[in-house]
Amino acid sequence: MIGNGLTTIDNIIFDLGGVIVNLDYGLTIQAFSMLAGYDIIQQYSQRSQADIFSQFEVGRITPAEFRQGLAKLLQFEADDKAIDQAWSALILDFPPERVELVQQIGQRKRIFLLSNINELHLTTSDRKFSEAMGTNIGTLADQFERAYYSHLVGDRKPNATMFQRVIDENNLDPAKTLFLDDTAHHLVGAQQIGLQTIHITPETPIESLNLLDL
Repeated sequence: MIGNGLTTIDNIIFDLGGVIVNLDYGLTIQAFSMLAGYDIIQQYSQRSQADIFSQFEVGRITPAEFRQGLAKLLQFEADDKAIDQAWSALILDFPPERVELVQQIGQRKRIFLLSNINELHLTTSDRKFSEAMGTNIGTLADQFERAYYSHLVGDRKPNATMFQRVIDENNLDPAKTLFLDDTAHHLVGAQQIGLQTIHITPETPIESLNLLDL
C-alpha cells in the first residue's frame, strides 16, 4: 500500500532490475564458476567494485573490452557467447501483470525508466521483454515516455546529476515526481534533488503499492 507521507504524484520514474524485471545475481555467480572451474564467489565479491564494471555501466568501454577484462579479472578463458550468457544469467523474466500495471499507470501519469545497465544486459532485457510480451506493444523503452540507460547517457545512479537530467529534460516538478528503486542507496541522489522515493523489496513489489491510486 502507499504510505510514507507521499503527496500529489504526477510523474513516476521506474528502475528496471528488481522493480520491473526479476533478477537473480546468484545465477551469474554460478555460471562464471562453471566457466572458471572453481567457485568464484569470494573473488567476484572482492572485485565486484573493480573499475571495469563501472566503466562498462557508463559506456566507457566496449563489450569486447569488457569481456577481455572480465576474463582477466576472474582468471578464466571462454568464448564471447559463453561470457555473454554467464554475464546475463541473472536476468530472469518480466511478469506480464507487472508490465501491464506499468502500462496502466502510463495512461494516468508521465512515466520514465531510469536504469544502471550495460549494453549486454540491455540486449538480454529487450529480448526477454519481447519473449514475455510479444512484439505488438513495441520495445521495453516504448512503454515509457522516455528511457534513460546509464551506458547511453554516461552517468549512473545514485549521482544526483543522473536524476537532474531526467527532471530538466522533461520539465518535471521534483516534488510531484516519485522514484522507485530496489537499491536503497540509489534513492539518496533522488532525494537530494527533492524527488519522493519508495524502496522496492521482494516483500513490497510494485504490484503491492496501489500505484494506480496515487
